[in-house]
Amino acid sequence: MSNKAHILGYKEEPAARRTINATAEDLFNAWIMPELIEQWWGPDGFTTKVQDLDPRPSGRYAFEMISPSGSSCVMAGVYKTVQRPIHLVFEVHDHCNLDLPEGTMPQSQASVVHVTFEEMAGKTTVTVWHTSLNKDYAWLAATSWAHSLEKLETMSK
Repeated sequence: MSNKAHILGYKEEPAARRTINATAEDLFNAWIMPELIEQWWGPDGFTTKVQDLDPRPSGRYAFEMISPSGSSCVMAGVYKTVQRPIHLVFEVHDHCNLDLPEGTMPQSQASVVHVTFEEMAGKTTVTVWHTSLNKDYAWLAATSWAHSLEKLETMSK
């Protein structure tokens, strides 16, 4: 099996998973440090600027997502669980519904992202579950997470 990030099914919710040649601690840091997030966060072609980041339970975050067209929007929410270096949970209150493919319904309700970091022999499997999404947006989010995990691996080399 190739190590490409791929979309998975998990109780009808899409997810992405990738095994990366890095420690769980290093990868966890990449999810909570602004200068690292800005190197990998977002689907292909997008860049990210961290506007606010307080990675602790009830702490807020806000990321400006900039599309290939130059348009931008903010993805923002609240951290629920920060369990270094194995588990991260955050709610997304404001979704970036920018440049959606034709026919894709924007995500207007809050959603929840669960991230796990499972280290074995110096490699870490990062798994992302993004729940409470509408059907159209769910598969778009899963694809975006797969792109992000590929960029995270590249950054970690």
